[in-house]
Amino acid sequence: MILRTALGRRSFLRLGSAVFALSSAAARKAPAQTFREGSTVYTGRFAPDGAACRLAFVSDHHYWPNHLENWGGGNQITSNCERRMPDLIQVLNEEHPDLSIHAGDVISAGGSFFPPPEEYAKQLAFAKRFYSGLAHPFIPLIGNHETLEAQYVSESQLEPWSRHFGAPYRHHELKGWRVVGVNCLLPNPNARQGKGDSYGNVYGIDDNQLEWLQGTLRDAAARGQKAVVCAHVPPNQWLNAAEFERIITSAGCVKAVLCGHAHRNALLLMGGIPILIRVGNVSSPFGYSMVHLYPDGRIVVVQKSQHFPLDDFISQGMQAGAQGSEADRYLTLGGSSRLPLEGFRVLGNDAQAVIVDGHLRLTSRNDRALVLFDAAALRSARLTLTAVKAAGERMGAVALAGSNGEGGIEAALTSRYSPDGKVYLARNRAGMREVLARSWFNISDNIAYRLTLDVRNGRIAASWKNMLELEAPVEPGASGQFGFWIERGTMFVTDLKLES
Repeated sequence: MILRTALGRRSFLRLGSAVFALSSAAARKAPAQTFREGSTVYTGRFAPDGAACRLAFVSDHHYWPNHLENWGGGNQITSNCERRMPDLIQVLNEEHPDLSIHAGDVISAGGSFFPPPEEYAKQLAFAKRFYSGLAHPFIPLIGNHETLEAQYVSESQLEPWSRHFGAPYRHHELKGWRVVGVNCLLPNPNARQGKGDSYGNVYGIDDNQLEWLQGTLRDAAARGQKAVVCAHVPPNQWLNAAEFERIITSAGCVKAVLCGHAHRNALLLMGGIPILIRVGNVSSPFGYSMVHLYPDGRIVVVQKSQHFPLDDFISQGMQAGAQGSEADRYLTLGGSSRLPLEGFRVLGNDAQAVIVDGHLRLTSRNDRALVLFDAAALRSARLTLTAVKAAGERMGAVALAGSNGEGGIEAALTSRYSPDGKVYLARNRAGMREVLARSWFNISDNIAYRLTLDVRNGRIAASWKNMLELEAPVEPGASGQFGFWIERGTMFVTDLKLES
């Protein structure tokens, strides 16, 4: 059954009334180009060119294979790590990083989880399978859930972990940069370091490691390298935070410290050096960060996510506020990362679009904001984008639209219940929406969805990764523009590709 819905005065009927040239570069765009079949019309990840290297930073995976319980009111999702693990391998490999950092709590042992020894062995084996699937260098780090025992009293407790994954602290050389990973668990037998947390654990770096860290950073500075230090627990919580601060500031080469543990995004300063705390991978939206390191010392940090809106509890269990504001999710340290909006046309009465901090933000408060690729009309093409609806009625992509944005077939997603469905394909004609295919899922704001909109052989298919696919016929010989849109809200796009 096809459902027809009036779009109303503030949607497609007025969409073509304004085209915003949001930068001088955008105003000087070349005429629309014609592309041969099989070519790439546009591809972009929105971080400035020229990065010396790229890191994938992931923390707090909390894998426990074949486990059926979730912690924290459902916020820590361990019951589906058999699905999450291979997907994260695929996602990280598709990023092609020079190095990935796995900043502790990759498994769910230590305090609060209490796995028996046989389950602990399964966790370590599961983590090893995870690392063996990565197609790039990686550094595993120690978190407070890496040991079998709840309390950390001796480095000997790390022997099972070290047999699988190597030294508890190490560094890795990249082009112009040195990435340093540290073990921030301090042995605390008989509470000699103080009461500690609920399990008697305290955090910091022991004397031997402090000496190693100081030498490692001094050597990096002598080589003209810049450095990033990675740890599990943020250093402001360490017993010897002052000594650590002295070392990283006196080295003169440390540009940032990356850490996890808190399962949320935050930014602190220590001696003027940014301390970047990043959202955990265990909770929805299963975040990770791409960290772009530039020769001039700039760092662009882009939060990304796995794509798991399929299971009800995942959307319902998202930890409120963990991602923070847009500035917490996407940020640039040490300079500008604003890019011109080239290759697009932006339509809508109050549409605003900007590329900055490794993402494209599209906003419309009262209308629909539409971005069309500035290319000739296409008949067969595939559009792939990863987008987050931060707020608003609905977002999606459009194919075969007119040059003014009217008409075409849209693939849409909404977090509100609608008779159109929460996920649907619809044809737009003369101000009417004809729903061609629809479904309902527990869609949520602030989760990244990867949408592929494919037009070929007289059909259109909309695929949402790990969710579903909807299909419908298209009119023979139809051609038009491709793009994406948000209705009365804001969307963040981190990955975008159009292939003819």
